[in-house]
Amino acid sequence: MKKLFGTDGLRGTANVYPLTIDICRKLAQAIYKKFLSHDLKRKTIFIGKDTRISGDIFEHSLAAEFCAMGADVKLLGIIPTPAVSILTKKFGADLGIMISASHNPYNDNGIKLFNSLGLKLSDEDELELENLIFNDKGDYSVLNDKVGRATCDHMAPKVYQDIIERHFSFDKEVTGKLNIVVDSSNGALSKIAPWIFQNLGFNIVSLFDNPNGVNINENCGVTHPEVLSRAVKNNNADFGVAFDGDGDRVLICDETGQLLNGEDILAILSLEGNHLEIVSTIMANFGFEKYLERRGIKLTKTNVGDRYISEYLRYNSADLGGEPSGHIIIKSHAPTGDGLFSGLKAIEMMLRSGKKFSELRLFDPCPSVNKNVRVTDKSVIENEKIKKIIENCRSELSGKGKLIVRPSGTEPLIRITAEGENSDELQDIVEKISAAIRDA
Repeated sequence: MKKLFGTDGLRGTANVYPLTIDICRKLAQAIYKKFLSHDLKRKTIFIGKDTRISGDIFEHSLAAEFCAMGADVKLLGIIPTPAVSILTKKFGADLGIMISASHNPYNDNGIKLFNSLGLKLSDEDELELENLIFNDKGDYSVLNDKVGRATCDHMAPKVYQDIIERHFSFDKEVTGKLNIVVDSSNGALSKIAPWIFQNLGFNIVSLFDNPNGVNINENCGVTHPEVLSRAVKNNNADFGVAFDGDGDRVLICDETGQLLNGEDILAILSLEGNHLEIVSTIMANFGFEKYLERRGIKLTKTNVGDRYISEYLRYNSADLGGEPSGHIIIKSHAPTGDGLFSGLKAIEMMLRSGKKFSELRLFDPCPSVNKNVRVTDKSVIENEKIKKIIENCRSELSGKGKLIVRPSGTEPLIRITAEGENSDELQDIVEKISAAIRDA
C-alpha cells in the first residue's frame, strides 16, 4: 500500500510531511535512480507549476537536486498540467513534473509526475519510488562540468496556447455574437484562457484571472460552480466555462445557469466520431450509463482517478474518457485531462449543432447524494462496525442504486456517494454512514 502517493501524485499541506523539502530531495533522487541513471546521456526534465505561493519552494528544490545529479532542467513557469504532459512528449524530455494541488486550497501543494510519453506514472512505479525514498541511501551527485543547468523557458505557455488554437477555427461572425463567462480559478489558466477565448472572437467576462499566490480556487472554479452560474445569469451570458487551479478540469453552465458536469460534456463529445466504448470510473452515474447503452456504446469503469482512465485508454482502442468532476481525456489530443481543450471541443460541437447548451442535455442523471467527512485517519472505514453499517446500507440499495464509500486520494476525507431512485432514502443512508464515521 502506498504511503506517500495518492490518486493524483504526491499531495499535502506545503512544508508539512510528506510535502517537505527533504521529501522533495529524496523524490528527485528516487526519480533519478529509477528513470534516469541507466545510461550516460544527459537527461532533461521539464518542471511546471500553478499559481500557489509555495510553488517556488518545490520548483527550486527539485531543480537544484536534479542539476546536482547532472540533469538539465527547464522551468516552464506557470502553466497548466496538460501542458506539461504535452510538452514533455513533444520536445522529448525524459520526465515532466507539475507542481500543483489541483482544486485544493492554496496552502496545499503537490507533485504530479509524467514519463517521457506524457503519461502519469503507474501504481507500480509510484510504489517503487516510495521504496527508494525510504530505503535508498545512494549518492548520485556529480562534479565539475557534469553538473546540470536550470533554465527558464518563458515561451512554454505560448507554445501550449498555439497548440490549442491550431485545433479550432471558429466563425468569428458567430462567436462575435456570443457573450460568455470564463472562470480561470486564479490558477494556471488565468492568462491563457481569457486570451484564447478572446482570440477566437467571443465577448468574454473574465473572472478570477488575477492570482496572488493565495487565492487559487478560493470560492471560484470548478469546485464552486454556483459562482459561475450566478455570473452567467447576472451577465445574460450565452454560457460559461470554469476551470480548476491547474487547468485539467472543466465544467460548463448553460444560458439558464444550469451546470453541465463532466458526464454531460462526455455525452456531447460522444456525438462526434464512431465511439464504441467510453471510459469513466466507478463514480459514473447510472443515467449516463443507460444513455450510452441506448446508443450502443459500452461504458467501461476504472478506479477513481483520471490516471486510471488514461492508463486504460493507452492500452485499448477507446479515445474518450472522463469523470463527473470535469476531467476529460481525449486520447488523440493528449494522454491526460485538458480542461481548456475539452471545453473548447464541447463549444465547437454546440456551435455546429445550432443548439444552445440547455438543449444538449442528453440524459437524465439518477438522483445522488454526496458528502465528504473530514477525518484524521482515513483507515477509519476499516472499522468493523462502520463496515457493517455500509454493508447494510448497500443491501438497501441493491438492484436500485449504488453506494460508494472511499477515502479521498488527495485530502483527509472520506467520500460518500449514494445513488438511486429516492433522494430522501439516499440522504438518510449518507447521514447514517457519516455519523458512524464521525463517532468512530
